[in-house]
Amino acid sequence: MNDWLNKPWVIRVISLFLAILTFLVISFDNQDTRNADVGSFDSIFNNSRETETLDDVPVNIVIDDEKYVVSGVPEVVTMSLTGTVSVVQSTVTQRNFDVYVDLEGLSPGTHTVPIKHDGVSSRIDVRFEPENIEVTIEERGSGTYDVSVDYSNLDQMSEGFEIESATVIPETVEITSAESVINRISSVKAFVDVEGIEESMTLTDVPVRIYDNEGNQMNARIEPSTVTVELAVINPNKDVPIDVTTSGELPEGVRLVETSIQTDNVTVFAPSDQLATIERVETAPIDLSEVTETTTLDVTLLVPDNATSLSQETIEVTIEVEEETETTLDDVDITIDNVTDGLNATFVSPESGRVVVTLRGFPSDLDEVNVDQLDLAVNANNLTEGEYNRPLEYNQLDNIQVTLPLEDVTIRLN
Repeated sequence: MNDWLNKPWVIRVISLFLAILTFLVISFDNQDTRNADVGSFDSIFNNSRETETLDDVPVNIVIDDEKYVVSGVPEVVTMSLTGTVSVVQSTVTQRNFDVYVDLEGLSPGTHTVPIKHDGVSSRIDVRFEPENIEVTIEERGSGTYDVSVDYSNLDQMSEGFEIESATVIPETVEITSAESVINRISSVKAFVDVEGIEESMTLTDVPVRIYDNEGNQMNARIEPSTVTVELAVINPNKDVPIDVTTSGELPEGVRLVETSIQTDNVTVFAPSDQLATIERVETAPIDLSEVTETTTLDVTLLVPDNATSLSQETIEVTIEVEEETETTLDDVDITIDNVTDGLNATFVSPESGRVVVTLRGFPSDLDEVNVDQLDLAVNANNLTEGEYNRPLEYNQLDNIQVTLPLEDVTIRLN
């Protein structure tokens, strides 16, 4: 046997056979890239076949996208590959193939077209799900639109705050889509969530959305797709006077002199459209029946129905009152009026012609009393010579009770 293998022609034949076998194996493993048709050898060296399913394979569109817009093409399809193990696995691993729909040469309208592929070995059987799709081709349109601002959660803004203005940067966007879509655009909006906002701020990357005249959101290419919104937030307010309100009556013998407050005005916060209707703020009623002396109280300020808040919740109120008191006027002269000519009038009782007068009233009234205002007198009109008891007369004083020690005096005429 060793002698046989030592013969040169035997070694040459064996070497040639091995070389041919190596060439066929390499050709088989690289069939997908070299595209050589050696199927007959494949059946000899590799009879194992498999099917591999790829989900979410992207679908490209072949068309002039500067002129047309296509709808109906799915973003991804399911792709099944059936073939020998080595070729299928190589294809799945490398994924250097393209899946597409070829719409070149088709006119605007609706068409049924197949899903196609390129770059897959001819030794692999390819199937798609779906295999055919219905597409709509439309001429491309575009337009420039102003962007308005709309708000969400307006009712959840911080109490008393409101949006004064909103500035969009940039003010316009370019929208590109099918002509039919462009013609249906009714509004272009940037939505801002204002929940809890209580100061001016700048919001970046606010999404832009487009809507038809029924309020339905539409899809199209928007450039730029986001904008910046500068919000001016205000808290409308103004200063208004404070009215002190009371209830009940002061106890007997006590009179109100003055009601004074710590400050005359308070700042009221309200929506802009309501602020002008608010002219004053009232205190909670103060019960005067419990006030017996000058008192300082912290009184609650009442928020008007159409306001949101006040700059302060309470106000310091001073209730100044005075109590009735008595004062005595000593030696008040009594005059004798209307004495008949030729007669002389003198006092018998009281001999001095003077009396003590007691006045009762509030200090502010008593301080204003002048003794001459009393005008104490007896009337001697039409009296002749003799002694007479005559009533003591005087002027009534406003808000003051006058008490005399006697009602009559005795006078003598001679």
